[in-house]
Amino acid sequence: MRPSTYTLPLLVTLSTLPLMAGATQLHLFSLKDGKVTSHQTVTDTGGYNNQPAFTADSQGLLFSSDRAGGQMDIFRFDITSATLSNLTNTPEQSEFSPQPGQHGDEITYVVEQGVPHQSVWRQRLGQQPERAVNSYIPAGYYAQRYGQGTLLWARYGYHLYFEPWGEQADERHFVSASVGRSLHPIPNSAEFSFLHKQVDGDWVIKGFHPDSGAIRPITAIDKASEDYSWDQQGRIWMGNGSELRRWDAEGQWQSVADLSEHGVTTIGRLAVSPDGRYLAIVGL
Repeated sequence: MRPSTYTLPLLVTLSTLPLMAGATQLHLFSLKDGKVTSHQTVTDTGGYNNQPAFTADSQGLLFSSDRAGGQMDIFRFDITSATLSNLTNTPEQSEFSPQPGQHGDEITYVVEQGVPHQSVWRQRLGQQPERAVNSYIPAGYYAQRYGQGTLLWARYGYHLYFEPWGEQADERHFVSASVGRSLHPIPNSAEFSFLHKQVDGDWVIKGFHPDSGAIRPITAIDKASEDYSWDQQGRIWMGNGSELRRWDAEGQWQSVADLSEHGVTTIGRLAVSPDGRYLAIVGL
């Protein structure tokens, strides 16, 4: 499966893009000193353009889209050249939730069809894909740290499991019930984070340490969104409508920007580049 590449037309603002009902567009913002400085749209079609993740070198933006014709493929947007590459190009199946892999030319993602059904796979450029986890748990979302393991969000039941590297997750590796879809390795830490929808009704982002099994609360959030992202400085970014918000290690939330002026009325999934220069947002 060789990637196909084509050049995007001149990048335009969202106000010139007719959004279809349920359509999502991907936006790229530049950041300086933690503030939004410029904006461009990455996608120029209706339909599903979602689940952004930056490459390890911060030069590419991975996302899942149905722009190739019905099924979902993984695309890479090159920030310097403003070109899109279809990295999977598989008419017979769909891929979701892309993440950079261990190597610079490797990605991981969830395959919806295939055996086992809905599992995490990895693929290097020019090579055939292979399974990235051993578990047969139907994974909807995941967070992986090479050499440590993979946090798996079970599609049926919204339960969370952890698969230690080289092992196979099962009921003995249960972490939590009632978990949201946003899972992340916490930067500069051995922990992972997840959103716990507690029985008391509160939504709390929590840290999970695979070695000890300890779970700790990090910060409570409102219920405007279950999507959040970390930056390398240990800050959490998320949206509330069109308002972009950020939490720091001192436990304070602050408003960063109102993105409605860029045509974003509702902030969905988001990602911060490893070098802190870019912010990708799925806008409604």
